[in-house]
Amino acid sequence: MSVRNIIFDLGNVLIPLKREAAKDAFSKLLAGEMKGTDVFSFKTLDSFIEFETGKISSAQFLKSIGHFFRPDVTNEDIVDAWNKILGDFPEEHVEMLRDLGKEYRLFVLSNTNEIHAQKYEKEVPGVEHLGDLFEKLYYSHTMRLRKPQPEIYEQVLRENNLNAAETLFADDLAENLETAGRLGIQTLHITPGFDLPEWFRGFSRR
Repeated sequence: MSVRNIIFDLGNVLIPLKREAAKDAFSKLLAGEMKGTDVFSFKTLDSFIEFETGKISSAQFLKSIGHFFRPDVTNEDIVDAWNKILGDFPEEHVEMLRDLGKEYRLFVLSNTNEIHAQKYEKEVPGVEHLGDLFEKLYYSHTMRLRKPQPEIYEQVLRENNLNAAETLFADDLAENLETAGRLGIQTLHITPGFDLPEWFRGFSRR
């Protein structure tokens, strides 16, 4: 069946993630007893899941991870270091989305949080706001759901009256694609080195 709708993940799909840059920035803030700690280990904390599903505020989340860092480190320091993981939005992706938007309905569905959303929404080259390139942006922290929960995909389909079989979902994580596939959504697995604009140049409504 032809594709009429495309749903994109953000991190490692539309926006490169720079894990090492964030690790380097965080390492300069760690408390002495935390030196050598994997600074991304807080992603396994209940508070991170709660933050990414909008159940706690940015301030509450930052307080919950404060013990990782030196006493003189401010919340602003932590936010700046954490945002180092977000690479620049490629200009070729902006052009790709503009072209695709002439023929397809475009959406974002991302597991993210308030801090990161505020960062990348305003730093897209050539547009005032990320949302200018899409019909709607769906974030886990505003939906209070996370991929790969089936409910998060079902909400996007339902609210926009999308036919799953006519919808393509691009994501870098297999588990997120598996759930989408079980719901009848077409999927595209983005792996390291994948040239998204080139792939879509060869893509046509089937």
